Amino acid sequence: MKPGIGRSGATKTPLIGVLALVLAGGIGTWWALGLLDEKTAELAALQERLGNPALASLLGETTGTSRASQEAAQIRKMTQALQEEEGASSRRWSLGTQEARGQGKDWAKDPGKWKDELITRQNELQKKASSERVRLAPDFYLGLQEFQQKSPPADEVPDLALQLSVAGRLVERLFDARKIREQYTTDCELKSLALVRKGENQDKVPPGTSSAAAPQGPAAVPERKKFRLELKCSPEVLYEYVRLLASDDWLLIIQNLSVVNEKPDFPPRSEIAKKFGPVSVGEAVRPGDSAAGKKLLEVLSGDEALSVGMEVDFVAWLEAEAAKPAADKSPKP
Repeated sequence: MKPGIGRSGATKTPLIGVLALVLAGGIGTWWALGLLDEKTAELAALQERLGNPALASLLGETTGTSRASQEAAQIRKMTQALQEEEGASSRRWSLGTQEARGQGKDWAKDPGKWKDELITRQNELQKKASSERVRLAPDFYLGLQEFQQKSPPADEVPDLALQLSVAGRLVERLFDARKIREQYTTDCELKSLALVRKGENQDKVPPGTSSAAAPQGPAAVPERKKFRLELKCSPEVLYEYVRLLASDDWLLIIQNLSVVNEKPDFPPRSEIAKKFGPVSVGEAVRPGDSAAGKKLLEVLSGDEALSVGMEVDFVAWLEAEAAKPAADKSPKP
């Protein structure tokens, strides 16, 4: 079996689809922002044209006034669409950030209650993993192993509340992806999930300022939390997992995705023969001889799975305050 080929010789196609979705997911995650930039540039171009001195000669033409009116109408239409798209995306991501922070919840402020929330969520995920057919690592603790035996300092709770929420969200989305129909049922395992500590070149809030009290506004850099995951799953589950993360109401950005087929080569003929029952090595393999009733292609594909590594950034998005209309300073009659 050549690298990238498996699952009855058809893994190559799902893998291409997975990679295509990853690319589309990465683009789709920032689709709103990219579209806003594009439309803003178009709007600026139209406004520049209307403010150009050459407009005087345009208006002097027979159809000049009509053309100017059409462009003015186009500017108004684009401005309205721009505001609607920007507002919808901003509100959705902002609400997701509030939910992730546990806004208004005691466990997002009190160290003892945060520790209780961690234990509760960890136990719930362990129980749910069994019913969702997802295996979690024996020491799985949402990347918060250091707090198994202790509670955090009070000043760290807001950041840890966000970390706990996002880690739980990533696990839940894997459970959801596991429900997708697979060509061949394949084991699914979340091997590791951990927060990537901030480095020198990563976005930071000012020293001594908690993320909850960081300065906000158009000039503020959104806070990010980067998580690294390692999992084992089928191409179908990976495809669905990427799709769910890319379309989530929380602003999640997939980066550095690596995919490796655990069985890049076909097994030896002797091993295939053994799976079909007591058949000599020199004898032709017949699909009907399988005691388990498996099809030949299913046996050839083996119990294949993909080893996946990825990083997922959560962006804490805060909706900018709506601009207030300027007061009318014109003198009253």
